[in-house]
Amino acid sequence: MKNKILLVCGSLMLIIFLVFGTYFWYLYFLRVNNISSSTTTTQDVGGITLIDNGKNVYDSDATTTNPDNVENIDAYVFNVKNDTNKNGSYTLYLEDVPINSVKDGCTEETLLKRNQLRYQLILDEQVIKEDDLENIKDNVLDTRTIIPNSTNHYKLRVYIKEDAENWTNKHYHYKVSIKKNR
Repeated sequence: MKNKILLVCGSLMLIIFLVFGTYFWYLYFLRVNNISSSTTTTQDVGGITLIDNGKNVYDSDATTTNPDNVENIDAYVFNVKNDTNKNGSYTLYLEDVPINSVKDGCTEETLLKRNQLRYQLILDEQVIKEDDLENIKDNVLDTRTIIPNSTNHYKLRVYIKEDAENWTNKHYHYKVSIKKNR
């Protein structure tokens, strides 16, 4: 009788362990696959590659930021990698994403304008540019030479100007693209 009880309890524990183990294994691999396939994007231009985290939409549901608190804003993180054996030159562009290409209910009325925003560009933990977004000429964010087999690590922060008006419940869509220079 005692052996039957132990056998039933052991079997029940094994079944519970298998169910929970399978469930957690499924969640782990589902999460890992979603992160790697849905949030990372790459653009390769002849051996120079831009790799980003896929989060290139700025939402303004926060408050305006004064220049002293910019480091508290979530950054759009991306890398530029040179996989070749020679120096390469590239240009990064900051482009507005058209309203009709984003499926978040965005309209002209809910879109922030560049004259309401500022940006900060950081390369390898050093701020290299900080200005009003409307002052970016020809959408050129940065032009740089990269040595062979190396990576430049960027962070881009886009935030609302202190003196911006009518910005609540609005957002701004952008993308960073790369072009190899000759």
